[in-house]
Amino acid sequence: MTMERILRAMGEVMAERGTEKAGINAVADRAGVNKVLIYRYFGGWNGLLEAYVHRGFFLSMFNEKFMDSVPDNLAPDARSKAWSEYTIQFMREFRTRKSSQELIRWEMSNGETELARRLADFRDQSYKSMVAKLAPYSDFDPLAITSLMVAAVTNIVLTSTQRDHIGDIDLRSDSGWERLETAIRRIYSSLNIALEREQSKAK
Repeated sequence: MTMERILRAMGEVMAERGTEKAGINAVADRAGVNKVLIYRYFGGWNGLLEAYVHRGFFLSMFNEKFMDSVPDNLAPDARSKAWSEYTIQFMREFRTRKSSQELIRWEMSNGETELARRLADFRDQSYKSMVAKLAPYSDFDPLAITSLMVAAVTNIVLTSTQRDHIGDIDLRSDSGWERLETAIRRIYSSLNIALEREQSKAK
C-alpha cells in the first residue's frame, strides 16, 4: 500500500538523517513516489509526521490495535506483571527504532512548537489509556509512576547511543539490558507489594 510505503520510508529517512534533516523530497525519493502524493495523502510535513506516530510507526504500542489487544479486568497481581512487561516491551522496541529516538530528540529541541505538543499529547493519551487498563491500585496515582518509568527508560535508551555504561551497567551488551529488565520487574513487584499493604491499612 502506497501510504504505508511512504510512512516506512519516513522512518528510514529519519533514522539516517535525523528528523531535522528529513523532508518530503527525501521521503518521496525513498518511497519511490511523486511528492505530490505525500501532500495529497497527508497534507504536508506536519501531517506526515503525525500519521507516522498515530499509526504505530513510532512504536507499535501507540495505536488502537495494540490497545484493543490488552485484556480488561485483570486481577491486581496480574495487572502489575502485565504493566512491567509493557514497560520492558517499550524499552526493547525503543532501543531498536533509531527513527523513534530521532523523533524524541527533535521533540526535546522543539517542544515549544504546536506539532511537538500534539505529538506529545497523543503519546500522553496512550499512556493514560494503558494506565486505565493495566495499572493496579488507581488510588495511588499510577500515571505519575508511569511517567517516571517512561522518562527513565527514554533517558537510558537515548544515553546508550552516546555512552557505553551507566554505573557498571554495560549498555553495549545484552547482559546489561537484561539487568535493566530485571530491575523493572523488581520495581513493579516491590511496588505491588507496598501498595497491597497500603491498601490493606486503609481498609
